[in-house]
Amino acid sequence: MSPLGWEEHTTGEPIVLGNEFSEITVSRVETRNGSRLLIQSPKSGQWVALCPLELEALTWQGPQTFSAMIGNPFSPLVDEEDDQ
Repeated sequence: MSPLGWEEHTTGEPIVLGNEFSEITVSRVETRNGSRLLIQSPKSGQWVALCPLELEALTWQGPQTFSAMIGNPFSPLVDEEDDQ
């Protein structure tokens, strides 16, 4: 599902966060499986919808994980093709 299909399920006003490096829009979306946080990058067109457990998993990470993600933009940290 594209983020456009989720917009009709958005709750409240989107939050826009930005600095000199990036800008993102964060929205709460209600799905049949519960709430998700929809994070969109208007500049790149990238988006992700995360469930509460995936969001909590972010709190388990250290600075090195985020540095690795920023150091390899638009690339996954884990090669997901190996999982299939």
